[in-house]
Amino acid sequence: MLDDLGIIPALHSYLKEFKTQTGIQIQFTAFAGVEHLDGAKRTVLFRIAQAALSNVAQHAQATRVKLTIKKVSQAVCMEINDDGRSFDVERVLCAKTNKRLGLIGMRERVEMVGGSFCIESAPGKGTTILAHVPLDISPMNQVP
Repeated sequence: MLDDLGIIPALHSYLKEFKTQTGIQIQFTAFAGVEHLDGAKRTVLFRIAQAALSNVAQHAQATRVKLTIKKVSQAVCMEINDDGRSFDVERVLCAKTNKRLGLIGMRERVEMVGGSFCIESAPGKGTTILAHVPLDISPMNQVP
């Protein structure tokens, strides 16, 4: 679906299924230009969304998630924010358990396409995942 229809329809479908399975409310907004990213970058963003939402369902005890994809400067930013319980990001990333592998995998995927990845989590504010991927800036691949 991602390759045939694009990231926005693929995410709409995935989020609909996620809401049905978890009962977690989801607000999704995206700018249409994200479809002009190359296939590798769109796949990375889709996989980050899947992994982040899997973590929300398993660990966050959240009732709401907001997923936003927007253009910022010379990058596309995907932000996933939940209203669930927070966690100590540094402790989890430094732990020697399998709990961190999903987070490290997300970071590695984004970095493989030249992007950056950040996790913020604070009591009473839930968790926010930010993934920035650079825009293709050749004249033929510019994102509007």
